[in-house]
Amino acid sequence: MRHAIEGEYTRYEQGQIAGLLIEAPHHVSGFAAVLATFNVWQARRRMRRDMARDMRTFTDAMIEDAGMTRKEAEREVRKPFWVA
Repeated sequence: MRHAIEGEYTRYEQGQIAGLLIEAPHHVSGFAAVLATFNVWQARRRMRRDMARDMRTFTDAMIEDAGMTRKEAEREVRKPFWVA
């Protein structure tokens, strides 16, 4: 049985998203910082929603190929968007 992931899929390692925010220019205005945070939260929410949807069709071997166990993947899906 073959499975295909439709659309663009970006996998971030733990702490990578926070690192992107830290590397952002420090002269950014308050509104730009809020907007950047909102964009990160939206990307996390979308990634976890897509992962939850696709995980139902993935075998344990497919999840392990992504570097996670099924339990770790389920834990990641349940995290709120504001948690890295």
